[in-house]
Amino acid sequence: MKQILELIEYRKQEFSQLPFFEYLRDKNIDPRQKLAFAPVISPLAMGFGELCKEVFRKEPTNDRVQELINKHTYEEHYHWLWLLEDMEKLGLDQTMRFSEALKFIWSPNTKSNRFVCSLFERYAFQADPLLKLVVIQVAEVTGNVFFYETKKVAQQLHEITKEEYRYFGMCHMDKEINHNLNRSEVVSYLNEIQINEETRMQATEIVEQLFDAFTDVVDEYLVYATKEHQKQLVLQ
Repeated sequence: MKQILELIEYRKQEFSQLPFFEYLRDKNIDPRQKLAFAPVISPLAMGFGELCKEVFRKEPTNDRVQELINKHTYEEHYHWLWLLEDMEKLGLDQTMRFSEALKFIWSPNTKSNRFVCSLFERYAFQADPLLKLVVIQVAEVTGNVFFYETKKVAQQLHEITKEEYRYFGMCHMDKEINHNLNRSEVVSYLNEIQINEETRMQATEIVEQLFDAFTDVVDEYLVYATKEHQKQLVLQ
């Protein structure tokens, strides 16, 4: 398993250098504008909570890896509530017809976010716990990169509005870095797991496919945030 975890770390470093994260780091851009992509994340944020309950979790179990997964699903499943709070504070909780909301959620704006949820299910549903764990680890490290950058933006915005942004801010990041899967003894245990060649090949495919999908996800955020910025310029 160590080889797979090393591949995940390598892809994480590549992921952290994508243009979207450079956008979040740009001090010349208003923090409100940086988080203008927030509505686009809704299918992924809401869908991941459901995946935790219906796909990743399996109870009861006597499998050590599945036990780790189960604990992780309970740590993750409520985070979507914070997104709803933050969208209201960001002024993005606009009143619209139900049909308009549905059109947005299933529009090209959110296509990549919807697709990554389908990949999670494809690779994790009734899968060997080790392969489920690989899926979760990719979600974890991409999330860590994402929230490490958004927490800085949320802090900048807090200095302006005095509001706390729990989903994009330090609250969420603090929960992420303190997940059970990040404990040193758990990491050591995972590194020592021996896997056969077939499982290694399957795990490698999962890592590569999911990182490619998450690249599309954050590219989607950048496109939407830029488009919203252009709209604001027209209105001014």
